[in-house]
Amino acid sequence: MPPAEPTGGKRRALLGVALAGGVALLVLPVAFSDGRKLLEVVSSVRLEWLTAAVVLTVLSYLAMSRSYQGIACAAGADLPFRQWVRITLVSNTANYLVTTAGLSGFAVRMYLLSQKGVRAGQAVLISLVQTFLTNLTLLVFILLGFATLVARHYLPEGTLVGVSAVLVVLTAILVYAAVLVVRRDLRRRTLFAVADGIHRILRRVSPRWTPGRLKLWRFQHNLNEGFDFLLSRKDRIVAPTVWITLDWVLTIGILWAAFWAVDHPVAPGIVIVGFAVGICISLASLVPGGLGIMESSMTAVFVSLGVPLEPAVVAVLIFRLAYYVLPLCVSLFVFHGLMGQVAKAAGAAAWSGAQGFDSPAPRR
Repeated sequence: MPPAEPTGGKRRALLGVALAGGVALLVLPVAFSDGRKLLEVVSSVRLEWLTAAVVLTVLSYLAMSRSYQGIACAAGADLPFRQWVRITLVSNTANYLVTTAGLSGFAVRMYLLSQKGVRAGQAVLISLVQTFLTNLTLLVFILLGFATLVARHYLPEGTLVGVSAVLVVLTAILVYAAVLVVRRDLRRRTLFAVADGIHRILRRVSPRWTPGRLKLWRFQHNLNEGFDFLLSRKDRIVAPTVWITLDWVLTIGILWAAFWAVDHPVAPGIVIVGFAVGICISLASLVPGGLGIMESSMTAVFVSLGVPLEPAVVAVLIFRLAYYVLPLCVSLFVFHGLMGQVAKAAGAAAWSGAQGFDSPAPRR
């Protein structure tokens, strides 16, 4: 077994490189902007819409907390709403400090729920179900965003074919997901085939980081149980699904309000597409909070869809401040002792989970 110090050193070095790359990507859109125009946009930011972005952030986190509480109640883990607000805020902001595709947030939720007496199996089930419903709802929003762009002719003719192909693929994914929910045998075979395929690919690409078959099978078994849980409690999952949908609406509304704050309103379809691309790319990043990666990808999408560079840069930075930095500051100030404990636990658990697929990758 290799000594702990070199391993820790490698992790710190990797994190340092990732952070440096993230900062470089964060600066890149600003560097390409016209300095005078950028200052004009910043100086003309409207305070009322900044306030609206903050209010929408608070409502978004409350809706997210309510969705967790509803799923937890259906799973037999009844905790007060105030506790779920605390768990949601701390676990999500832990992802901004230690990011590995959402695994740190999952680890923190497991830790906090165990402190409240929730069994490990229940905690896994709650996160799995919430993750599935959240990402399925996101797919629906992405589909609606692209459909809006096509229907209202916001896209040039050259990209229309590509976007239409995306619409077909997204529709096929949603239809297949719906079929998997109701066809248990097909779902079990599909999950097993996916887990086996992932194992084979990783063995060829990166043998050192390949998880064991048993861990992959355990993960797909837990995921299958999550589907069964959804089916067995359909009536109790409706309300959490509504809260998750509202959470996405509010989160996208933050970005929409940011464009109003820079006095450059953008069509909802464009906001949804840019938002979805930035969130999805940042989830796959090892940079804490997707720093720089989310901003650059969002800005690139908005500019490609006809939004001027300078308002796009400032609006995206407002979204970063409202949705990421503000909750992080609240967590560090209100739960500073707890954040110190969970950040250490999350780092170790997230790296372990990333190597062994012991945990799913929640949305945030």
